[in-house]
Amino acid sequence: MKKSDIRRIIKEEVIQLIKEQYITEAFGDPKLAMINKLGGLDRNWRKGFWDSAAKTHDIAWDKLPKGTLTKYSPETMLTTKDGMMAFWVVKTEKRNPYQTGYMTSYNIRPGVLAVTLGGKIQYYNRGGIGAKDGGSSVVGKGERGQLQVKKLKELADEVYIFDLGQFRGGTTAMKAKRADLKLGKDTFKDHRAWKRANLDRYKDILNARIGSRDQVDKMVADIVKIANEAVKTGMEVVKMGKYDRMMTTVSGNEVELEVDANAMTRALRQYAEYIRFANAAEKEQYGDYNDRAAKETAGYIKKILAAFESGNANKLRQF
Repeated sequence: MKKSDIRRIIKEEVIQLIKEQYITEAFGDPKLAMINKLGGLDRNWRKGFWDSAAKTHDIAWDKLPKGTLTKYSPETMLTTKDGMMAFWVVKTEKRNPYQTGYMTSYNIRPGVLAVTLGGKIQYYNRGGIGAKDGGSSVVGKGERGQLQVKKLKELADEVYIFDLGQFRGGTTAMKAKRADLKLGKDTFKDHRAWKRANLDRYKDILNARIGSRDQVDKMVADIVKIANEAVKTGMEVVKMGKYDRMMTTVSGNEVELEVDANAMTRALRQYAEYIRFANAAEKEQYGDYNDRAAKETAGYIKKILAAFESGNANKLRQF
């Protein structure tokens, strides 16, 4: 083997390694990295799709959480909703039924055939992406004769979609939102301040106890831990839900950030009540009233913990 061949092989391996490392770091959702590897999104001579889309929609691809994309079969996919972005993917090579002369290919090769937004095929234009503008080139491998949604449904093997509207502003507007986050009556600059405040509240209440109540202490500590982690997630990976409310993830389920914060605040208030009742019961004040009240409050705290552990948004709203 010639030295030139060895150098070429080494160069190709290094380039591939760099690409794989870049792909891993550039996307928060592994499905986005997978779609990027398929090919078809880097054909524009100026910039690739990811840079162009980020410029147009101010979206931070590396901040999109796992589970952002949902896989659908092409024939069942609805594409007309505003803000819904879809990646039309071909998995296996097939004959091009719309081949016409030398201007189009005989076969359709694997890769991203096209990208649509709100049911409209996207094109590169002026450094960004959008509707067709004169001589702009299409995003993806799609060719003349294929660029209609009804034809994409016929040609694609898979479709991956996500609601772009929930993530717009990933690099500017959402930074402003999370810079001054108000949860209940408290305003914090970051999730660390929120965590410190909650831990301080928990410790203050804990210090007010007389006897040992380890089980209830642990339940409240678990609530604080889950709620703080959810606030951290919601502020680092900002996602907007219905009525422009910030969202987060609690035990794997999507929950409004405000609901998470309010439920935890309620748990701390109930914990303070529990300590008060339990202390009074140990002093044998008012017969068994305080003992019963303490047990009832402990049961309420247990329900709050169960809601956090299940990530049930409806149950968390009850508190």
